Formats: sequence, C-alpha cells, structure tokens
Amino acid sequence: MRHPKIYLLLVAMMCFSAMSYGMKDATSRRVLVLAERGGLHEGFTKAGLQWLENQEGRFNIELTILNSAREIPKDELLKYQLVLQLNYPPYAWSEAAQKDMLHYIDQGVGGYIGFHHASLLGEFDGYGMWAWFSDFLGKIRYKNYIAETCEGTVQVEDKLHPVMKDVPGSFVVAEDEWYTYESNPRPNVHVLANVNEDSYSIETNVKMGDHPVIWTNPKKKARNVYFQFGHSKSLFKNPAFIQMLENALHWTLYDEEGANGKEYAANYAREPRFRALLHYEPNAEEAHVQFDKQAINFFHKLTYGEGWIMDVTTSLADYPYEKLKDYSIIISLNAAPGGKAQREAFQKYMENGGGWIGFHASAYNDRNTHWPWFNEFLGCGMFYCNNWPPQPALVECVTQNHPVTCSLPQSFVVPASEFYQWQPSPRMNPEVDVLLSISPKMYPFGLKDVVKWGDFPIVWTNTKYRMVYLNMGHGDEEFIDATQNLLFVNAFRWVVSCDPAGDPFQK
Repeated sequence: MRHPKIYLLLVAMMCFSAMSYGMKDATSRRVLVLAERGGLHEGFTKAGLQWLENQEGRFNIELTILNSAREIPKDELLKYQLVLQLNYPPYAWSEAAQKDMLHYIDQGVGGYIGFHHASLLGEFDGYGMWAWFSDFLGKIRYKNYIAETCEGTVQVEDKLHPVMKDVPGSFVVAEDEWYTYESNPRPNVHVLANVNEDSYSIETNVKMGDHPVIWTNPKKKARNVYFQFGHSKSLFKNPAFIQMLENALHWTLYDEEGANGKEYAANYAREPRFRALLHYEPNAEEAHVQFDKQAINFFHKLTYGEGWIMDVTTSLADYPYEKLKDYSIIISLNAAPGGKAQREAFQKYMENGGGWIGFHASAYNDRNTHWPWFNEFLGCGMFYCNNWPPQPALVECVTQNHPVTCSLPQSFVVPASEFYQWQPSPRMNPEVDVLLSISPKMYPFGLKDVVKWGDFPIVWTNTKYRMVYLNMGHGDEEFIDATQNLLFVNAFRWVVSCDPAGDPFQK
C-alpha cells in the first residue's frame, strides 16, 4: 500500500520534472502556424515545424498547424496570440479568414511573423492580389527572384530593435532566392536589415539596388515582422537566423524581458530626431533616375540606427502642407513640385521654416516655368547653358568657413556631371552665399555644348531660407568620390542642424 505522503511527493516531483523538461502549463499561448507543404520550400517548412515543436515548452506555446487557409471559419484566427506564416502565400484564404486577418493585425489582437513566400503578392494560381496584405507588407508587388538561389550578406540597420537583440551586424544567408518587388517597401515600413546585393555569390541582374529583407510595419497595432528569406533548411543551422527567430517569438508574444522590450521602449521607441522626405521622378531621363536611385541608397544608409526617419515619394501630390510640416527636410532629387497645389504647399513649407536640399534638375527653370517665387527662393535667374557631355570638373571652395565646406579642400575634382549655368548668376543676389564654383581653369568647358566663360556657381544657399542647392545629380558616377560625398553629408547635416523645431545635430 502506498503511503499518501510519499505518493504526493512523487506526484509533485513528476510535475516539477515535466515542467523542467518543457511541459506546457495552463497559461500557454496559442500559435497558429500556416505552413506551405511540398514543392521547393518543403525543406525549410519541415525544418521550421520541427524547430517550433521543439520549442513549445521553452516558449510556453501551443501550436496549431494548418496547411491551408481556404477553409478557416469566421473568428478562428482571433483565438490565437500569434499567427506565423511559414511560407504560406498571401492568397488562397477563405473570405472569412481574410476579414479576420485584417481585424487581427489592424486592431492588434495578436502578433505576426511571416517568412519568404508570404510576400508573393500578385496574381497567382487564379487568385487576385490581396490589396490589404500588399499594403501591410509595404505596398509591394512581387517582381522576380533568383531562381538558381545564391548566398548573400545581410546587413542589420536597426541594432536596437528587439528582433535584432544579440544579432551580428552582418551575417551570411546561403541558398536563398532573394525576392525583388516592383516598388521598394522602405517608404512604408521600418526596415531592420537589408541584403548587400554586391555580396551575391553568383552574377545576376535580379537586383533592387536598395534591398530590404527584414522589416516591420509600425503603423499596425499588431507587433509584426517579415523575413524575406526562408527557402532552405540550412537556415536552421544559422546562429543569426535562430537568434532572430527566438527574438521575434518573444517580441510578438509580448515577452518583454526575453525580447529586450523594456529597454527598446525606453531607448528606441521614442519620437525620431527628425523626418526627411526624398522626392524623385521615376519617369525622368535615365541619367537622372540613375542618380536618384543611388542617392536614395546613399541617404538611407545615413539612417542606420534610426536616429531619423526617411520617407520616399514619387509625387508631392499626396503631401499638402499639413503633412509636409512634419518633415525637417525635403530632399529633391531631380524633381520639383508640379501644379498649383504642390507649389503652394512647398512655398508655405519653406516660408514657415522648412528645410530643403535640391540636386541638379530640381532647380531647372526657364521661361515656361511661370513660378516667380521659385526664382526668388533659389536666388538666381533662369537656366542659361550647360556643358555636354558630362565630365569631371575642377571646383573651388568660395567660402571655406561655412559648415558645408569647412572640411573640404580649397579645390578638388568632382565626378563627371552635366553642370547648369544660370543667368543672372546667384552670386549677384546679396541674400545668397555661394559655396562652390567651377574653376575658371576649366574654360572652355565641354565638348559638344561648350561653356566658354562666365560666373559658374554650383553650390549655394539662400540665407533667407533653410536650404542648399547642389548642381550635381546626373548619371551613375556621382557617389564614387569621397570628397563630394562629404559635401553631400555636410549639406544635409547643416540644413537639419538649422531646424529650431527639431533635435539638431549641433547647437
């Protein structure tokens, strides 16, 4: 006959032992895993399911695994603390599941983690594109992929985010397809990491230039993170990937201690120091678009660590003054406001203390422009002539005690570009500080179109406004020179530091 006290002690020891080895308790969190089975991604999916099952006790989760979202009934999604899309595509969902997913994410019912195939947005297998899901993942549409797969180096942009806790600054992902999209998600999401396309282990034309691969959409109430990779089972032998996956589970399940959430909330999730809006015209001449895309990549690298937020737009039509005033600076990449409403909003923005950097064609104006205020703002006359073809130029610092030029040599050679000359010259305006000019030693300047004489400022500021104009911006060689890159950074830094409403770089 068993002694009651010994029996109770044995039961207690068994319970303690079971909990120690990962047995779930009554407060376990329900996780819905939508898993795509079969096909090219089966290796990753199978390894992912095995890994998740092994972690149930450790993370105190209870998995429900579905291989189809076609029959998910109404309200079923709302019963889970986390939805994990393990390569399951964003189509072939029941109507009820689509409506519940929208509510789940927009209202913050639970958390979300998506992998790889979750961004296969477009028309596939007879299904139309799910517009809400495209917006959720950054207003993207799938474009292409590297079918033969390759290795790539991932670069972390936001080391403070909980998903990136204890993750190396860069790490290699092998055997992935590296999806590209028709438009970059960056303007609509918060990017945590990108892939360096120059690091690909094969030669390929399937590239984006700026290529985010991990991001979250902070506009949604649900904590969410998307990982673009997820093709090979080898990821589950990658320490950096495992660390991010563990962090993502902690964060999306609101395990604040495990995901560094308290520190993040205190030190990171505060208002950014400032916001910048980059404006470019994607349908402009090819040489301008080449510069614009490289410039977007150049400036977004300055956001690493997220001290400031960069948004990108191809149209100012969506930015009335009430939206523009939230930005400390507008960077015009060969583009200018078009139409009465855009011009009025921009003028009001600048006259109320807004900041601006313009490159190259952003300042182009002639007798057909019909915007007198713009000439007053630029501090110069109309376009007069230019050199052609693009060529390097010897330039001289006119004012070396200005923050934009104080760290530059007295003279240096800038990369090949098409440079505009203005008449009358901005130097004739007493409100203008000319900072950089084409050296007279360059005359005659050009081969087909030749500038033979005249004052030739190429960088200046109108002291009535918080602005700098830079004449560079033509072609794909503008970011090959360290001195000119320093000029660009100095100009950006100075305009932002002059913002009395922001958190400036310098007082």
